[in-house]
Amino acid sequence: MWDGLKAKLQQGATGTVVVIGMGDTGVLTAAHLPRGCRVIGVATKPLLVSGQELGQRLTDNEVWRQNYLIPLRAFRRLKRAELLHGRATHVDPLERTVVVELADGDTRTLQWDALVIATGVSNGFWRDASVEDTDTTARRLQTQVHRVRAATSIAVVGGGPSGTSLACNIKRQFPRKSVAWFYSGELPLPGYHPQTRAHHGDLARDLGVEVYPRHRAMAPGDECLSMASNAKVVFEGAQADYSADLILWATGRLRPHTDFLPDNMLTAEGFVATDRHLRVQGYTDVYAIGDVAATDPLRCSARNWAYQILCRNIATQLKGQVPTACFEPPGYRWGSILGVQPDGLVIHQAGGQRHRLPRWFVRLLLYPVIVHRWIYGGIRRNG
Repeated sequence: MWDGLKAKLQQGATGTVVVIGMGDTGVLTAAHLPRGCRVIGVATKPLLVSGQELGQRLTDNEVWRQNYLIPLRAFRRLKRAELLHGRATHVDPLERTVVVELADGDTRTLQWDALVIATGVSNGFWRDASVEDTDTTARRLQTQVHRVRAATSIAVVGGGPSGTSLACNIKRQFPRKSVAWFYSGELPLPGYHPQTRAHHGDLARDLGVEVYPRHRAMAPGDECLSMASNAKVVFEGAQADYSADLILWATGRLRPHTDFLPDNMLTAEGFVATDRHLRVQGYTDVYAIGDVAATDPLRCSARNWAYQILCRNIATQLKGQVPTACFEPPGYRWGSILGVQPDGLVIHQAGGQRHRLPRWFVRLLLYPVIVHRWIYGGIRRNG
């Protein structure tokens, strides 16, 4: 049904669309743009390095790699796209050009009819804007995994989905390790339904995690953007310091990747200001999506099927019409928080309900059929 509707909407849509940023959202957007378009994707890494499921990434890395570390050329719907390995350094919206500094040192200037900004954010040690090749990325990931395995005591700082995933997954995978979890609020997971928040606080305690709510850590400069070995966490107020073999900072200290954009496209915090149609405010041919886009307080257009709305609006614009499809964010965040567990995958709904998918369903149907084949349009496992 969606494919038929999409074909009708995209009929007659032609032009060059440049997608800056090829993370989860950038890949989905580039893969579903009108077939009559010339699509150019700009990626700092030649493979999708997803920021999702951080706990599984560090505790069950082989399984995580199968679903979240995928060469861009393996996506069947990116076969027609021109993929550039490098970073955008300048955008001129009047000339409709973007300058790209390629990984080999060369520079290219791209002309576009529609521009998509999907550059994401830096967040701690697991999401950044560095230009890397495949081997460098693989070595970095493996080093992080080894550091977690080698530590006897681990402190997780931050109560968002990444901190929650780290604390629960590490303790479940390595029950003999001492895992302490610190967050500033009464409950973890701000932005989620109260039932979801309470559930994960209780779950962590049941697993044996030492849970410390109402502990606001003092971020030690750039150290909180990496793993810190044999260090301590210092808290505001009179709370005692905490020392551990390894400290994992997941405090949500986001840095949007927007230094190449004009200031008038950005909010005071540096995110891209967008309207309900995912267009950059003040522009008719520039769009933003994902964690970099200030669509709502939770910046949740990285989820909620926003890429479908964006592709519809780009198709409409390229046909010379005014985009009308609107992105309506939910009141609460939803989705998987801990990733695949021994008893399956739990999906938390915006209304607080949770549904468990059996592990066999996740392994045989969810990822290979629903996610990889239907949502992404197919993945070639030989790259």
